[in-house]
Amino acid sequence: MKRKAGHTLFFFCLILSLNLSLPSPSFGQDFTINDFDVFIAIDQDSSFTVKETLTVEFHRQRHGIYRDIPYRYTDSTGRVIATPTDILSVTDGNNTPVNYNIIRQGNTIRVRIGDAKKYVSGIQKYEIFYKVENAILFFDDHDEFYWNVTGNAWDADIKRVRCLVLLARAKTKGYWASCYTGRQGSRESACRNIPGDNAMDFVANKSLPAGEGFTIAYGWDKGIVSPPTSLRKFIWFINLKQNWVFILPILSFIFMLFIWLQTGRDPRVRESITVMYSPPEYSNVPLTPAEVGAMVDEKLDPRDITATIVGLAVKGYIRIEETNEEGLIFDKKDYYLKKVQEADTALSAFEKRLMTAIFSSLPGKSVSELKNSFYKNILELKKSLYTELIKKNYFSTSPETVRLVYTGIGFAAGLGTAVILSLLFGDSIGKLRTVISGVLVGLTILSFSKYMPAKTRLGSSTGLSAIVGRKMPERLI
Repeated sequence: MKRKAGHTLFFFCLILSLNLSLPSPSFGQDFTINDFDVFIAIDQDSSFTVKETLTVEFHRQRHGIYRDIPYRYTDSTGRVIATPTDILSVTDGNNTPVNYNIIRQGNTIRVRIGDAKKYVSGIQKYEIFYKVENAILFFDDHDEFYWNVTGNAWDADIKRVRCLVLLARAKTKGYWASCYTGRQGSRESACRNIPGDNAMDFVANKSLPAGEGFTIAYGWDKGIVSPPTSLRKFIWFINLKQNWVFILPILSFIFMLFIWLQTGRDPRVRESITVMYSPPEYSNVPLTPAEVGAMVDEKLDPRDITATIVGLAVKGYIRIEETNEEGLIFDKKDYYLKKVQEADTALSAFEKRLMTAIFSSLPGKSVSELKNSFYKNILELKKSLYTELIKKNYFSTSPETVRLVYTGIGFAAGLGTAVILSLLFGDSIGKLRTVISGVLVGLTILSFSKYMPAKTRLGSSTGLSAIVGRKMPERLI
């Protein structure tokens, strides 16, 4: 008896292990699509509406399903076509709305169907309604509808597939049809087409395993469907339903142009400008080269600093000596800046600060020694120069401050636009568009930042005189 019981237990375990190892329709899948029934009505304007009725059997609890609809694909001739697609509604088969969200991922519209707070199980029915444009192919002798009915992205088996295509209004005398099953690029034709009254019914002869799809092609006489006008093609091309975010950089440009016209543009000088062959003066004291240069371009340039150093040499405060260091093959030329006298009240605040930056407490310093350390003084030199120009009423606000403010606004506006658009519309129009729009908004403001510093009326007049004084000798030569 014990031996018999042992044999019985052995065979029971063997049968159980074989049953567990055999594949089943639900093994590794959360659901199976029992019926994939599609009705497509092609309108005379070449657009068409699609009604997909999916009978889904869930093998375990889920919130719902995803339906991936390509809106950019390669047609039978190898052309890449973008088909504007609008999801109209999703119901449960009894005209009761079902929650859904639309996410654009690359070339695909993902319709996420179901309630995140609710589970479903057993057999469920979903009806998806959507409209498609620009998917009809117009040839010389006929027009053609080429369409992947199911898509190839399902992680579930599809037991039965059927697609009925109806031509609206005028009837066609001639037609041709074909259909294909299998994975992407397959030429398998395990399907049949049944002609009807100005319609064609396509039926798959087999179940479609996960990853396989059902594609149809239906041709009819010319004149049944009107090709799109140039205006419609242009509207499809600009695709405002998704690309409207790129209006924001244009609006930001218009806004910044308005701000520049109001606050960033120098006041117009209507008085005649006298040609000056010497630096402009303030209170009978000539302006320094750095001050004149800053009024020309609202910046402190290296050449402005160099010109001011030469100006200090002319005034007798420093001496510039050329030095030569002998090398193995070539001599090395350098310049030595020697302090002749200390800065006094006859110098401007900027000139005093410049002498301190060069010499500190040393009697002199070579230019080569300044290369790796002088940059540390640039911020203080700018602050000193702009403060002095503000005191002389050439600027109302520091140009550097104005540039920094608009630079900060540009970065904040660009980042803020990208984040807000991504959160609100990233799923519906694509996150890449939202990021690019934000970047363009930021770059627009940043590009204006260097033009936003504005001089006062006195500064504008003085700066214009300096520019005329620079250009006049060039014209006379």
